[in-house]
Amino acid sequence: MTAALSIAQAQQEVVDEFALFSDWQDRYEHLIELGKDLPLIAPEKKTEENIVRGCQSRVWLNAEQKNGLVHFTADSDAMITKGLIALLVRVLNDRTPQEILGTPLTFIDAIGLREHLSPNRSNGLSAMMDQMKRYALAYSSKSLTPEEKKQLEESIINALKAIYDPEIPVDIYELGLIYDVVIHDDASVYIKMTLTSPACPVAGTLPGEVEQKVAGVPGVNGAKVEITFEPAWDRTMMSEAAQLELGFM
Repeated sequence: MTAALSIAQAQQEVVDEFALFSDWQDRYEHLIELGKDLPLIAPEKKTEENIVRGCQSRVWLNAEQKNGLVHFTADSDAMITKGLIALLVRVLNDRTPQEILGTPLTFIDAIGLREHLSPNRSNGLSAMMDQMKRYALAYSSKSLTPEEKKQLEESIINALKAIYDPEIPVDIYELGLIYDVVIHDDASVYIKMTLTSPACPVAGTLPGEVEQKVAGVPGVNGAKVEITFEPAWDRTMMSEAAQLELGFM
């Protein structure tokens, strides 16, 4: 599966895309087309509470937290404005609250969009950006539900199963190298793991790889790996599937 683009990469993708159009009329038409791909807000969410204040046109914006990520849906009764919110959703959708709050949105000025908008539309764009940040701020203080933790744990385990010990053709999870996976309420993850031996040739790199892979799981807000040799690993810690694959059963 292709890794999701970071916010910075998504912004650069937008900049590169708009650079293909030299005429602003063409850019406006592209903006309108982008509005057609907007994840639409559910009809029952089109309430006064979800209207973005400060926009000349009517814009509805809803946010829900799923597996530690903020998922946006929206709609507008104006084509250009719908394209604007679609751009913002494209860059910020399905990110952790910390990503949304910690990454400056530079693509708006990079493509020269703000200077080509009317003052009212420019103010509306700022209002939409501010509303998305407020949603992220609100969710940053919320804890994961037990169901969200369960789903996140499944994703983390899948990521661990994609990492292999170079000397044994079995992934590190089935190999029994993972002693504990703790998902904190803020979606940060602690992993206690071991190695087949202290002299393992990847002792200096495997923990870092695990930390990186787990931190890259959508919804994870950072990862910390601790290495332990208590208890020492032996082949009885392998899953039955791993032992069968290696001919120990």
